[in-house]
Amino acid sequence: MCLSPAKVIVFNRKALKKFGGFGGAGIRNRSDLENLSEYVEYAADMYGWDDIQKYCLAVYQIVKLHPFTDGNKRTAGYVLLNCLRKRGLSYTGREKDLAEQIIELVKTDPGKKEESVLNFSYFIKSKLQKRA
Repeated sequence: MCLSPAKVIVFNRKALKKFGGFGGAGIRNRSDLENLSEYVEYAADMYGWDDIQKYCLAVYQIVKLHPFTDGNKRTAGYVLLNCLRKRGLSYTGREKDLAEQIIELVKTDPGKKEESVLNFSYFIKSKLQKRA
């Protein structure tokens, strides 16, 4: 599964290796990582969300819960792209635009989680294509 704690940890390490980091690899809150997949599945079922919206919720959770000491936004981007790839989809937009959208998620009001996730998913869906 693309949201397993082990996968998310691997993507955090890849993000830090590729882009560098301030504090090095470290898990700040292991329970947030361990509960990520279960929470995302539960919430997506509750809202009736599709897989893309579910992946966007995972991104939201990673950037809001901040489970790593460094690289949370970059990790969230890696997780999203990996989940899309496993589903046979490619993000066709610019990396910079994706990064900016993830940064905007960080700034959103936690009371508007559903709206924020849906807006992010609309952006993502507009930049997808089936992989060949």
